[in-house]
Amino acid sequence: MSVEVVRDAQIREEYAIALHALKPILHNLPAVIVVIDGRVGSGKTTLGRFLAWRFNVTLIETDLFLHRNKGKFTYRNDQIAGIIDHRMDRDRPVIIEGMVALRLLKQVGREHDFHIHLICDDFEGSSNTEPEWEKYVADYRPNTKADLILNL
Repeated sequence: MSVEVVRDAQIREEYAIALHALKPILHNLPAVIVVIDGRVGSGKTTLGRFLAWRFNVTLIETDLFLHRNKGKFTYRNDQIAGIIDHRMDRDRPVIIEGMVALRLLKQVGREHDFHIHLICDDFEGSSNTEPEWEKYVADYRPNTKADLILNL
């Protein structure tokens, strides 16, 4: 694996690819929505935190908005929508990362401007999220429709 240097720090080649792809999208920090999706454990949060730090933009880690409701986990969509609205109202970008991020965006009535889909060849699986993941892939086809697909 080759390494790039960004701000005196070495980073993974895949992160450098994401930086290069997002530079024109986030130039001058317009009101855009960048989405990162992928299976559990694929590196979404790590990549999202790196990109948010590098571009100095807000990151919404959707797992932080999960709550248990009648034995089922759901997202606090109203809170996520509020953060997105706040950023868009101020003409600022936001990065949203989550396993089913495109579905979540649709539920809050928003469209993405750039989509990064993460795959992980070393993925060992998680039986409790697999049915939800398979439905998400069938509905949104992130593995073929993403603007950028990275194998972390």
